[in-house]
Amino acid sequence: MTVDEFKIEVPFEIITNWQEIVDILAEIIKVPAGLIMKYDDPEIVVLVSSRSKGNPYIRGQSEKLWSSGLYCETVIRTGKKLMVPNALEDENWKDNPDIKLDMISYLGYPLNLPDGRPFGTICVLDNKHNSYSEIYENL
Repeated sequence: MTVDEFKIEVPFEIITNWQEIVDILAEIIKVPAGLIMKYDDPEIVVLVSSRSKGNPYIRGQSEKLWSSGLYCETVIRTGKKLMVPNALEDENWKDNPDIKLDMISYLGYPLNLPDGRPFGTICVLDNKHNSYSEIYENL
């Protein structure tokens, strides 16, 4: 698979729906950031960012994905949910780049295309310890 084969345009209607979803997630869970991240090898791009107070992520912002230490890297690599209640208290996450943005807590899930390839992630981030209840995980 080449990088060009992976380029996917997301229709405006879907972006609009996803915007509503991340805004609602951030409001219900009471976190500064709800995001949909798009895997655009070799980067990860903020495709949708909640309009919540204190959200440091800007739509269109991108970062190198592989060997970055980003939470999303682990979600995409493993294809599984990741919950980090407090990166500052976890040796595996204490150097995570999101800490520079004061985002120390993370709950994220993989988003896959119908053929199983990774599309990206949907996640919420918090600037304080957050163990995310089972209800929030199910949400």
